[in-house]
Amino acid sequence: MRARCATGGAGRVPQCRGPRRAGPATSIPAGAAMLEPAIPADDAQRVDDLCRLQVLDTEPEGRFDRITRTAARTFAVPIALVSLVDTDRQWFKSRLGLDATETPRRLSFCAHAILDEGAFVIPDAAADPRFADHPAVTGAPHVRFYAGMPLHGAAGHRVGTLCLVDHRPRTFGPGDEQALADLAGWAELELNVYTIGQATAVAREKEERLQAVLDTAGDGVVTLGVDGRIVLVNPAASQMFGRAAGALVGTPVMDLVAPAARAEVRAFMAELAARPRGVAASVRRELACLRADGTPFSAEIVVTRMRGTAASGYTTVVRDISERKKVERMKNEFIATVSHELRTPLTSVRGSLGLLLGGAAGEIPSRARGLLDIATSNCDRLVRLINDMLDIEKIESGNVRFDLAPQALVPLVRQAMAATDSFAQQFQVRYVLRPDAVDGRVLADADRLTQVVVNLLSNAAKFSPAGGEVEVGIGWLPGTVRRLRLWIGDRGPGIPQAFRDRMFSRFLQADGSDARSKPGTGLGLAISKAIVERLGGRIGFADRAGGGTEFFVELPALAPPGALPAAAGEVLVCEDDPVIAALVCRLLEQGGLRADVAPTAAEARRLLAAHPYRAMTLDLGLPDEDGLSLLRALRAEPATARLPVVVLTARAAPEGVDAAAFGAHDWLSKPIDGERLLATVRRALHGPRGERPVVLHVEDDADLVRVVGAVLEDSAETVHAGSLAQARGLLAERPFALILLDMQLPDGDASGLLAALPARNAATPVVIFSGSEVAADVAAQVKNALVKSRTSSGQLLALLHRLMGPAPGKLP
Repeated sequence: MRARCATGGAGRVPQCRGPRRAGPATSIPAGAAMLEPAIPADDAQRVDDLCRLQVLDTEPEGRFDRITRTAARTFAVPIALVSLVDTDRQWFKSRLGLDATETPRRLSFCAHAILDEGAFVIPDAAADPRFADHPAVTGAPHVRFYAGMPLHGAAGHRVGTLCLVDHRPRTFGPGDEQALADLAGWAELELNVYTIGQATAVAREKEERLQAVLDTAGDGVVTLGVDGRIVLVNPAASQMFGRAAGALVGTPVMDLVAPAARAEVRAFMAELAARPRGVAASVRRELACLRADGTPFSAEIVVTRMRGTAASGYTTVVRDISERKKVERMKNEFIATVSHELRTPLTSVRGSLGLLLGGAAGEIPSRARGLLDIATSNCDRLVRLINDMLDIEKIESGNVRFDLAPQALVPLVRQAMAATDSFAQQFQVRYVLRPDAVDGRVLADADRLTQVVVNLLSNAAKFSPAGGEVEVGIGWLPGTVRRLRLWIGDRGPGIPQAFRDRMFSRFLQADGSDARSKPGTGLGLAISKAIVERLGGRIGFADRAGGGTEFFVELPALAPPGALPAAAGEVLVCEDDPVIAALVCRLLEQGGLRADVAPTAAEARRLLAAHPYRAMTLDLGLPDEDGLSLLRALRAEPATARLPVVVLTARAAPEGVDAAAFGAHDWLSKPIDGERLLATVRRALHGPRGERPVVLHVEDDADLVRVVGAVLEDSAETVHAGSLAQARGLLAERPFALILLDMQLPDGDASGLLAALPARNAATPVVIFSGSEVAADVAAQVKNALVKSRTSSGQLLALLHRLMGPAPGKLP
């Protein structure tokens, strides 16, 4: 049985409920046979229209009773009804001469009457074969005559009737039908007037509620017309902008926006106005607004385009975030200070300890070595704590720069396993990468994602039993959107139930029995969660079958499995013979130099424009252009004027003419002498044979300068500048093979130095070695950006060797 409508008081929304019976109802003899009314095709919509009237099951009302009394007097009938046909019943809003309040729909004469427009008349039901055996005809109330006129709801559906019933047969002429139609129109009007009244009450209540919300809202609300002028403001907006509501109404909204931000506002409002219906039409921005006295303040705004003739224009929600910005600036300044003031001395301490243990000061007595090992271990522990504390704050606040690029997971995981292998050996645990690991790619910051994998590997090793294995796997997740799942499983004791909900909280170590014996800060999982979520992924854990825990990281995949495109090399090999080009690349790679190949002059120009190569080999016999012509063109371009070029050709060098006359560093004839080729390229990159590269170290901490000098003493000469002024003078005087740069110096921030390097050092590789993360625009200008205390002496030396060229040296 279908549900039917019921209503509550004024302003309440109709609800559906099951059948109910109120008051006496007509009895239905078992086995009664008669014509049951059909169900119209629009019955669902018809019942909805009836529900919206909100009149079913309400108390009797005089305005409807007057109609039935008038109808009974007019037609001299004993029974007159205002009947409403619900899903499975007819219910009487007004009844005269009948005790029943409702009857089943299938026994209702009115259910027949709503099937068509106009009056439905039964002159003599006892003589009508359709109704002769109807229980209301053969028994009480002994219906012989029936006439019903449909009543319509607001949507035009026939929802009930005004009907007349007599106990004797009678005729019903056209004049009678018109009189019944007039009375039905009266009843229909009362039904819809009731609905209008209810709707008005609801609308008034909603308007009052909306006004209360606007008046008490903490955020400013400003509505604009299509012309961009203010139509309405709430008290919060009036207070925020320092102007009375009356003074703001009619004002162009641009008067509230700082001049520098007005073009942006015009652009996104024009974009909102152009969006078609059905497309999200709101934007969120942070911009500078103006108070009444002209002072700017930071605001977060959400602008929504309103549609329709009665509500066209824009609604803007404004939140004053100047205090939040002030707190963020204070927090960032504090973190920057902590980063510099803690990381710089720690780097000196750790570097010095590493040099001592590496034998830089000679043989160390065994007792002293033990003490140095303790100092190194605790220094590393302090470094990890400081790094983790700064990391978690900056990552969660969104202040850490992520260098996103396509990353293959398998090589990244292998590197992380190699980096933590010695740590796992302390616990007699080994890592195993499953052979079925999927070689998928994700868009990620390689360093940050490696940090996550290292954290999970270290955590698994700490809690694995001695002699155990930590298993690592990579696989595809099912679903239409391709996602990769990296998992790391151990056979440890598992995670206690009490810790599961807080597993990724700060400073938490789940194994309470011996947590103090497990090295770590308790921040690794919290940092990992923050990083993974910034990469658009998910991190979690689950129990392993057979015991232990499996941590997993799920990330959006870039593409189906496949090899990553080769990164740009350091040397461009311009050679049209593929065999010779492959040979040159192999020789350079054996010397630690990556190479790309350009078979034509046009391809060489394209690659040189796209990548900052450090050197180039050039065949003169190119298919599309003479090599010397290309060389002259390169020397005429500022970007390649100082690019080291080694001519590698079958032609002999002109007698008595130096290669420099052609703009080349050297001229080598084929067949290729591999050792001479590599030596020539190195010399082109780093100066004449035997000359040690010179590194400019810009740093104000004297202890760190000594440590770096000791690290590089076998590889390069180090020149020190303790301020920006000294650095500028040295850079103007002589060329350097590399610049090692601290960003925070006594006389200012070093980013200005990067923007104005003298011509002789304009192409010199720069490595930032600072106490804090650097901004993306600054990092883009340098070869690499390292963070003090996060970078070991060995890592620093390896990077500098790579940038200056392969050279012997010690790795303390």
